[in-house]
Amino acid sequence: MQIFVRSGATHVLDVDDQQTVGHVRSFISQAEGLPEAEVRLYAAGNPLDNDEIPLVTLQTDAIDVNVALKGGKVHGSLSRAGKVKGQTPKVEKKEKKKSKTGRAKRRIQYNRRFVNVVATFGKKRGPNSNS
Repeated sequence: MQIFVRSGATHVLDVDDQQTVGHVRSFISQAEGLPEAEVRLYAAGNPLDNDEIPLVTLQTDAIDVNVALKGGKVHGSLSRAGKVKGQTPKVEKKEKKKSKTGRAKRRIQYNRRFVNVVATFGKKRGPNSNS
């Protein structure tokens, strides 16, 4: 029986009734120069994790080979979209005192600028300076 193994190149294997998935995994690791632990085998889209499965029981004549990729978290992954908003507790808005408008606002401005002025030497500082 022939099995096509699709990896970087396509390999054709002549197998008999006693050969298992482990034999294919070791063949691919030697042929492609890959560590045997990183070789992932798939038949018809299903992973072949158990090395003791006989190749005769597979319902396909092609096996796909993938290699585990190195890496970890991906910045901006869609699986974590909205994470911060979901973690942030909801804080209710505080009631604020109504700000003055019109004549009352202008009166406060006048008093700040001209009436309560303390004469000091040096550069004039802004209204929010703490000195």
